[in-house]
Parts: sequence; C-alpha cells; structure tokens
Amino acid sequence: MRRIALATLLGCIGCFPAIRERPIDVRPALGANLPMLAPCALVHFSDQEDLSNGARGWFRGPWTIQYSTFLIRHPRGVILIDAAFGDTAAADLDAAPFYVRLALGHARAARPLAALLAEVGVKPEDVTDVVLTHDHWDHTGGLTQLPNARVIMSGADADWILAQHDQLIGGAMPHHFDSVRTRIDRISFSGPPTDGFEHSADLFGDGSFVAVPTPGHTRGATSYFVNSGDGKRWLFIGDAAWTQEGFAEPVTKGRIAALASDWDWQQTSDSLSLLHAVYAGHAASIVTAHDARTWADVPLCKPLASSTPR
Repeated sequence: MRRIALATLLGCIGCFPAIRERPIDVRPALGANLPMLAPCALVHFSDQEDLSNGARGWFRGPWTIQYSTFLIRHPRGVILIDAAFGDTAAADLDAAPFYVRLALGHARAARPLAALLAEVGVKPEDVTDVVLTHDHWDHTGGLTQLPNARVIMSGADADWILAQHDQLIGGAMPHHFDSVRTRIDRISFSGPPTDGFEHSADLFGDGSFVAVPTPGHTRGATSYFVNSGDGKRWLFIGDAAWTQEGFAEPVTKGRIAALASDWDWQQTSDSLSLLHAVYAGHAASIVTAHDARTWADVPLCKPLASSTPR
C-alpha cells in the first residue's frame, strides 16, 4: 500500500494541468473621479525559503518569503487586504498537529497586526474594512484584533470556513472567524467582465476596489484590482501565486507545495493563465502576499505626518 501511495504521489507531481496563454479581451475604462490611493505593506515576519518551493522548477536558489498585510487609506476609511497575524500565532501553533509545528514553527516570530498598525498611526478600531484574498490561517490571524472592521470575502470561502470547527483544516483556522461572523460580507460577482475575467464586483461603488475570482488555492480565492485617481493600478492576488515567477512565466507553486496547499490544480492553472495575461498586457502591477519582489510600487508603510494613531 505504501508503494502504491508513493507511486501515486510521484505520478501526480508530474501531471499538473498546463497553463494556457490568453490575451486580455476586455479592458475597463477607469472612472474619472477615482480617489488617490497609495497601498503600503505591513510585514509580520520574513523567512528564507527555497524558490523552487514557491515556483515549480529545480535549483532556483534562495527566496525571502514575506508574511504581509496591505494597508490602503481610502476616503471611506482604512482598508486592509488580508490580516495576516494577530497575537495568537504561538497558541495557534501549539494547538496544531506536530507536523504543522515542524513546518511552520517559524511563524511564532510573527509581529501582531495591532502593533504594526500602531507604528504607522492607525488604531485597530479605526480599520473599516478587511478584504480577504482567501481563508488560510496566515491571512486571517489578525481579524481578532479588528473590533469594527467589515470582513469582505468570497461567498465560497465564507460558507466553507463558517461551517468548520477543527483547529486547523485545509490550511485554515476557523476560530479566527469567531469574532467576525456577524460582520462578514459575501462578494457577489455580478459585475461585468474585466481584464479577461468573466465576472467582477465593484466593492465600494466607486471603481477603486474591483474584485475578481481567482479560485484554485482555495475554493473562493479572490484577487483585487485597486485603481487610483493618478492612473496607478494594482492587482493584489494573495496566494494565487506565491512568487513573481508564478504569474510571469507562468508556473504553479513547487511540486510538493502545490500538492499540499492548492485546493484545485486545474482552477489554480486557469487563474494563473488570467493573471499572466494581466501581467503580459501591462494592465496592472501584480502584487503577491509573500514575494516582496512584486512590491515595486507598494512601499513599506510609514507613519503619517502626525504620529497620533488615527
């Protein structure tokens, strides 16, 4: 039986779906009255990783993996893209299976979201919205530190996570959502096609945040176009790709990493195809959650002129 399981695993490693090339057939006309936006990054911690884990290939060399939350000051308030870690990372790991502690024990060093926000002059209670790219534990741990934020996420991920009760399941920790269950808004992808994506959702009605479905890493993984009044445009993709090679070449995550972390390989490949088209067409700057090489237009967050938390 073990030999059969090993043979199956080795066979699967070589049979990931091909990522097809496709052009962008619909590009939106950006609104004339968009707010001026300037996304920045909050880094909870960094670690050294093998790039071949982040992007399929052999002997790619080292890679510094970042664990991040992105902050955007918007006319409606302070908006976060993901909420990586709160103050429970160590306790979360202590309660997880031993193999999780072995693989992810470095996350004990993660700085809590509230502390990072305070350093840039933001009170946790003043965060108005968190838009989640997906429901994995390293993107949701900080939700417990945000008492007032509306949590915006795909219906597929929301419905699944709220029905779970295990400490750790499918890369997610359901208890991260205990304090926000009544503040979750499910995205309805009822908007028009955009940038090659068949459906979209204008989150705030002003064209500044447009969600598009990029499933595969999770059942409801979502990416967000952020459009600024100065013409700048970003696409925050969470873990649809871990590294710039993922959407630029494009390639899936490393073989074992993809097996362990991606929910659906075919959907992952289809989403990478769409993201590559955005990249190749220079339609937006693509920003991943874990690769700072994709943050050329997203600096680290700094305090506002006034150091008093807002």
